[in-house]
Amino acid sequence: MTDLISAVLEGLKVYDLGQPYFNGMPVHPEDPPYTMVIYRYHEYTRHIFEKIAPGFSDSMELVITSMHSGTHIDSKCHMARNGMLHNGVKAAEIVRHSGYTKYGTEEIPIYFTRAILLDIPAYKGLDILPARYGITAADLEGCMRWEGVEINRDDAVLVRTGYSRYFTTDKEKYLHDFAGITEESASWLIQRGISLLGIDNLAMAVPKPFQVHLMFLVDAGTHVMKSLNLEELAGDKQYRSIIVVTPLKIQGGTGSLVRPVALAPRK
Repeated sequence: MTDLISAVLEGLKVYDLGQPYFNGMPVHPEDPPYTMVIYRYHEYTRHIFEKIAPGFSDSMELVITSMHSGTHIDSKCHMARNGMLHNGVKAAEIVRHSGYTKYGTEEIPIYFTRAILLDIPAYKGLDILPARYGITAADLEGCMRWEGVEINRDDAVLVRTGYSRYFTTDKEKYLHDFAGITEESASWLIQRGISLLGIDNLAMAVPKPFQVHLMFLVDAGTHVMKSLNLEELAGDKQYRSIIVVTPLKIQGGTGSLVRPVALAPRK
């Protein structure tokens, strides 16, 4: 078994698609900020354990955040249109103070599926898309043909805009200048029956990010994953990969922080 695992891993490269979480990181202006503090210090806990374990100490942190900070995935209960969720479920009828009784984070599946990367800037001969550029259906179609890939039903699709580079370097540019998909290109993706959409910005779409979210979460019931880092995957021209996403099992939650990875043959 060890030899088999070694053989498999020697032929694959693992790509980390997640962004780091840190104080001051870019989050939606209406969302609570991500905050982490050290809650217990070694200097303090060493005295706590002195009698039962001389010399021992531990430390731990306290994190305060929504599940929509940084790299994350949305539950189907995250957004509603006129109070209605996917398949006509009324949000007000399934919400409790402790969470949602349907469409919570615990219902998001573990994704272990084929992923297609659509590197839109590379297709257009650019390093990064222009600020506030709206990706068209023709862009997606052309990029797919240029890369020589096909999108099959239940594939995950990863859309690169190039804006992930600003996540740790320019908070304002990341939050306000991003390029993204449009209603037209969202419809193009949904019609192909994809199982998951991932993108390297926070709001996903321009100029109507909320409407595009509703198209995926409410109309299609398709989960979306945002604030990815697709630079290494794109740099290696890994247009086909296996993506692995394991959301936290937060009962009744509206989403989950995630650290997705992609597996692709070494080149």
